[in-house]
Amino acid sequence: AIGYRLSAIGYRLSAIGYPMQSPSYLIPLLLTALLAALLGAVLWRRRKSPGAQPLALLMASVVWWTLAYMASLSVTSIDAQLFWTNSAYVGIVLVPVCWLAFAVSYTGRGNLLTPRRIALLLLLPLLTLLVIWTNSFHGLFRSAIFQVVSGDFLILDTTLGPYFWLHTAYSYILLLSGSVILLHNLLHLAPYYRAQAGGLLIGVAAPWISNAIYLSGSSPYPYLDLTPFALLLSGIAITWDIIRLDLFGIVPIAYNTVFQSMEDCVIVLDEQEHMVDLNPAAALLLGHKAQAIIGKPFNQTFPAGATLFVECQQQKRTYNELLFSDPDNARSFDLRVTPIYDRHKNVKGHVLILQDSTNRKRAAAELRRQNEELLALATENAQLYQAVQQELAERKQAESAMLLAKESAEVANRAKSRFLANMSHELRTPLTAILGYSDMVAIEAHESGYHELEKDLAAIQGAGQHLLRLINDILDLTRIEAEKFNLHLEAFLLDDLICQVADTIMPLVAKNNNTFTIEKPDNCGIMHGDSTRIRQILLNILGNATKFTENGSINLRVVTNEDEQAHPSSIVTFIVSDSGIGMNPAQQQQLFQDFVQIDDSTTRKYGGSGLGLAITHRLCKLMGGDIYVESTPGVGATFTVELPRHGEAGE
Repeated sequence: AIGYRLSAIGYRLSAIGYPMQSPSYLIPLLLTALLAALLGAVLWRRRKSPGAQPLALLMASVVWWTLAYMASLSVTSIDAQLFWTNSAYVGIVLVPVCWLAFAVSYTGRGNLLTPRRIALLLLLPLLTLLVIWTNSFHGLFRSAIFQVVSGDFLILDTTLGPYFWLHTAYSYILLLSGSVILLHNLLHLAPYYRAQAGGLLIGVAAPWISNAIYLSGSSPYPYLDLTPFALLLSGIAITWDIIRLDLFGIVPIAYNTVFQSMEDCVIVLDEQEHMVDLNPAAALLLGHKAQAIIGKPFNQTFPAGATLFVECQQQKRTYNELLFSDPDNARSFDLRVTPIYDRHKNVKGHVLILQDSTNRKRAAAELRRQNEELLALATENAQLYQAVQQELAERKQAESAMLLAKESAEVANRAKSRFLANMSHELRTPLTAILGYSDMVAIEAHESGYHELEKDLAAIQGAGQHLLRLINDILDLTRIEAEKFNLHLEAFLLDDLICQVADTIMPLVAKNNNTFTIEKPDNCGIMHGDSTRIRQILLNILGNATKFTENGSINLRVVTNEDEQAHPSSIVTFIVSDSGIGMNPAQQQQLFQDFVQIDDSTTRKYGGSGLGLAITHRLCKLMGGDIYVESTPGVGATFTVELPRHGEAGE
């Protein structure tokens, strides 16, 4: 009926201008395509099983290959035959990739099939399709195309080009790789699983053996590719595995790493309670090699285990205990029985797992002994418990009192900060106005000739500037304490900053007849930070040096990685040395504290609020750096500031 239908279709197409031919082997090709499509549908329903999805895609590729090959044999036009032959290669190039993917996934290595690796495997097949469809421009795949007569039919024949052999070599490499992977897995499987992998290997190898015969010219039909017919044999072999051997029902994934290396004893029984497989631990327990007892009845090879297995079945239990009365070493095992079901929920066998519980039982006995000892100690500890509870209650009361005092101190500190901030703001506004008006009066007095007033006005301005600096210091300190002090980070030239600091400090240096020197590299480079606050830090330190030094020397040294390898490139070091009055160790310990004057007599002589160095210390910490001091009374002091070249706002 199918042949009659195909002949009718060919007659109708010929009648409308499409010459057709109906070789007798179209029916086997059609049966091959139908069987492969059915097999692919069955596999796709089980696509969650390892290897099922790539094998289903392989069957889909076979269907496309077979149908396209049928079409190429059915038409007589050389252009039509070439079109369908090229179309068949869509399935041909995918079969080797799907075969390798199936072998990798089926043997438990599916994690290797990443999208990147699959794309690399498909790169050459896609290039092959491009070369095939553009062959008329370069002739790399087919150097000549012509038709030959085989019986009463026209068949397309070609002279193969160099790229065809590259494609063939790549396909055979993939097929060989997948076969080696399956063969390696087959050699390490138990006999129960070897029929599954062996059937797959025979079923899928058949088409490629026939293809090799066809390409070598040894085929009895030189102009007919026998590969699609061999695919029918493959479909039958794989279908037999699925129906009879329950392929993908019990898949030996990672057999060597899981089953063979388990410390627990594992025994697999079939429906007749014959031993199908056992791992090395079970073979060691039974005292026999696995090959010697596989296939034998379980009650003959392991009578004690068989008795417990029967008890579990009769009592419908999955757990029991097995004791080995060894004169030298008594051992106990926990027996767990798990049924093996097929896809129809029928019991196909059982898995017995024997877990050695000897050490666990010994540990339990030791634990009971220790519990008895602990129970004896519990009575003594009960008396101590009351005393400990009382002590804890007293500690909690003390902690509550300390916490309350801490909260009160924090509230008072915040109130102080708010008060100082508000007062500083209220004082700075009118003080700024006073300085502005005094400056205007000084200018007018100078222009009007009241030179006797200029000295008094200068004193007013000096006192106002001093008071304004003090207020600004208090305001900075309160902002830092309130965590509302923000750094404005920017990139700037370090050389420019040092020049600005030098210009600002020179009047104070000259006032006490001091000399000021700077040591730095020729090019200090770019620094990223708050330039205003870095300038404030340097001016505070240099200002102290000029204030406590008379007729002496002051030196500013800048160290970067260009001139000293001891400092990493991310740190810039500023070292300020003077030959002033110096400090003793006790004074150095209080140097960076808020509102602390290290010496009342020094303060009365030189002045100062005790805030400059405290703010400097906090600014260094905020910028992620630090400040150190070394001093000897009567010799001078050296301040070292380390700041990151690429600063970030710190806490």
